[in-house]
Amino acid sequence: MCYIIKYMKKLFFILTFISFLIPFPLQATCSDIVVNPQIEFKTSYGKLSYNFNKNNQQITDIAEQLGIIEKGIFAAGLSTINIKTDIVINSVGDRIDDYSLCVYPQKISISIYFSNPTIYISNQLIPNSCQYNVVLRHEQTHQQINKNGLDYFLPLFYTGIKKISSSIKPRKVNFISDIDKASKNITDEFNEKLSPLVDFFKQQLLSEQIKLDNTDNYKHENGICQ
Repeated sequence: MCYIIKYMKKLFFILTFISFLIPFPLQATCSDIVVNPQIEFKTSYGKLSYNFNKNNQQITDIAEQLGIIEKGIFAAGLSTINIKTDIVINSVGDRIDDYSLCVYPQKISISIYFSNPTIYISNQLIPNSCQYNVVLRHEQTHQQINKNGLDYFLPLFYTGIKKISSSIKPRKVNFISDIDKASKNITDEFNEKLSPLVDFFKQQLLSEQIKLDNTDNYKHENGICQ
């Protein structure tokens, strides 16, 4: 009875508007620009699916491939989940003189969500038997911990995203050809600052899951059907 987390992320940057195309008043310097991007934050728990088509060895092979179980130990159940982040940053460019532009984020869209939450239950277990029900409940508890953990972290994520957004400084560019590079640099900086928070979330989930996957709890669950 095991638990697996995988982490994936996607980064996108979009230059939506360049203000030098119309006659706005010139900014003195990039530091005079107040960066206060619109924040759009989304999340999802994903759709939980069940797989009853694999035997103990096949489930164990999946766990071993992902490095969360030692060889020779067989698993009758397994829970897996992907944690994904999508970051889309829309940037704008304001001119500060006849030759220079300041590029900064205008809108930041963040999605932090679960993808493909899956519970594997061995087909060697007899449906509705005591052992079957114990394994099923164990794996469902893993997924419930995931949901509770995401619920708890949502306000922390939003607070962190707002702080990171306000810390992004405009990039000064002297050539239009450098605008995309500046936008990508902004996106990379945002991701670099957000990643530790996502990693901390992942670590906290794992620490909660360990409370379920430990020798004492295994002994307790093994004794339920005896």
